[in-house]
Order: sequence, then C-alpha cells, then structure tokens
Amino acid sequence: MTSRIPISNNFMFGRVLCREDICRGFLERVLGTEVGSIAYLNREQVLQPTVASRGVRLDVYAETALGVIDVEMQANPHADLGRRLRYYQASIDSGLLDQGSSWRDLRDSYIIFACDFDWLGAGFPVYTFDRLCRENSALSAQTGSTWVVLNACAGAIAPNEGLRNLLEYIRKGAVAPDDELISAMDAAVSAANEDREWVGSVMTVGDLLDDARADAIAEGLAEGRAEGRVEGVARMAALAAKLAEDGRAEDALAVMADPVAAEELLRKYGL
Repeated sequence: MTSRIPISNNFMFGRVLCREDICRGFLERVLGTEVGSIAYLNREQVLQPTVASRGVRLDVYAETALGVIDVEMQANPHADLGRRLRYYQASIDSGLLDQGSSWRDLRDSYIIFACDFDWLGAGFPVYTFDRLCRENSALSAQTGSTWVVLNACAGAIAPNEGLRNLLEYIRKGAVAPDDELISAMDAAVSAANEDREWVGSVMTVGDLLDDARADAIAEGLAEGRAEGRVEGVARMAALAAKLAEDGRAEDALAVMADPVAAEELLRKYGL
C-alpha cells in the first residue's frame, strides 16, 4: 500500500498552497499581517534571468496586494540555503521592472522557506532577515525585500498558537482541533492522496530521484567530486518534477538514460 504523501513533500506543498484560500491563510499566519487580494497564483513558476543563466523553479509564487511572494518547502538541509535565497531574490526582481520603469515601481517581495530542520541551529521557530546596517542595526537599507525561514522543529515554542499549529502540521502532520486553516490543509492533502494518478507520478519521480541521487553521490565520492555530481542531480530532480507536473513522469526514465535529450529539456524548462 502506498504511504500517504505529507504536506512536507514539495509536490504536495505546491499543490495544496495553490488553493487561494489556503495560500492566503498560510501567508497571513506566517507574515503576521493581512495579505489582501491575490491577483496571480502559480506553482512550478520557472524564472530565468538571462538565456545563459541558471533558472529557478518556485514551488508557489503569488502576486498579492502586499507584494510578490515566493514560498518554498525545504524538507532536506542545504548547506547553501543563504545563497539560494540570494539567487531566488535576484531572479524574482529581474522580472518585476519593465524597461524605463522607476526604481520606486519595484514591488515589495517576500521569500518564505518552510524548513523541516533548523537551518541556523539557533532554535528559533522563525528567522526573519532584512538588510540592516552592520554599524547600527536600527538602520535599514529599505530594500522592500524580506526573507523568512521557518523552522518546523521548533513549532512548540512558536510565538502564537496559529503559527505553532502550522509548524507542528508541517513537521508531524498534527491537526490541531478547531483550527480551520490546518483542517483545510489536511483535507486538501487527503484529497490529493486520493488522486491515484497524481500520487503514482509523484512516487515514480521520487523513486527515480532517490536512485539517481544515491548513484550520483556514490560515484562522486569515489571520484572525489561529489559536490558537482549532486548539483547535477538537483537539476535532474527539477526536470523530473516538471515532467511529472506536465503528466510526463514516465519520460523521466528515458531522459536519465539520454544526456542529449536531458540537456535539451533542461534548456526548454529553464533549468
């Protein structure tokens, strides 16, 4: 019997968070303010600043009255999370201004990483980053950009009940009684798990990526270049995810065996 895919799975996270009411509730709970209307909401948004640059695939991207917001699920630790945040910010900003626009037209932006681990190891349930002056932390560069990193491991000490319930659900799948947002998220997770065709695609891609990642790491370690190999697997993971979203999960096997076809599709999807 196939195990239940949890909210911490990035495919599931993207599917559930792209329901507008859930997305709004999630954002308001994390940011602690009203988000207002959501004019655009998309999962698997692909951004590529230039033709030759590395593209990024956003789990959930929303254009709201508050600003543009990217939400990412991170179930596995990444040593370069800070640099990833930096690159995502640059990729998002590069598409927000038309030629000849004023700098004041650059919209406020938020990047939220929901982590199932404590990235910085300080034990905080939420890490919020603004551009502050090193000489005087009361001074801000006022860039209009904010990074928020959630630490689901510290849900029990979150500053309010709503955030605590959210982090506990991400970490454990625990549904708090009388919490409408968490109940709606869990109902959406259950409904997605009933979609056997979608679940089959996700599980197929997951198995392929697990096998490919294990092979790549083993080969890379043997040859003294594990970092580069794992980077290549990350690109293939993004490609396999995109194929699954397009209903082409079965093509992932053929692509992994054909480097030329893989490179062509990587360029096509901006990866």
